[in-house]
Amino acid sequence: MGSRHRRGRGQALVEFAIALPVLAVLIAGVLEMGHGYAFAVATSDAARDAARYVAGKTSTTNGPGLAAMCSLVTSDLAAMTSSVSCPTQVNHAPPFVVGADYTKPAAGQAVVAVYCGTSVDCSGSITTLYQSEVDVYVYYGFSDLNILGGGITIQGSSRATTAW
Repeated sequence: MGSRHRRGRGQALVEFAIALPVLAVLIAGVLEMGHGYAFAVATSDAARDAARYVAGKTSTTNGPGLAAMCSLVTSDLAAMTSSVSCPTQVNHAPPFVVGADYTKPAAGQAVVAVYCGTSVDCSGSITTLYQSEVDVYVYYGFSDLNILGGGITIQGSSRATTAW
């Protein structure tokens, strides 16, 4: 009876040793997916804030422009990265093409691409460009420990219509 009990314990130990790496990879993958989702929410929030901000011109003042918008995006993404490359102003409406319209972000870097309609610098003017479209895209280079294949670009975007 004693050797049978020892064999059962040995079998359980072997099964555990086989299952442990699979469970570890599964748990790491779930954690990385959660991490990636948090970055996706942050990039989407930054794009939304930037689009609302740059479109927020009043009837008596010009819009804030791209430099001020870049400062807002940088502060929104401060918890994720300190490497924010912005803005790249694109001369056509989305979709934007990597390599042609903006540079692909490196791991841990954010790149911002903006379409301001016919406005230069998204500042508009008091009397023109009423109801113009502003598109802001934030791209983040996510490095995921190669569990899900390595460098993934996470994108957040938003469109706002100006009151100018």
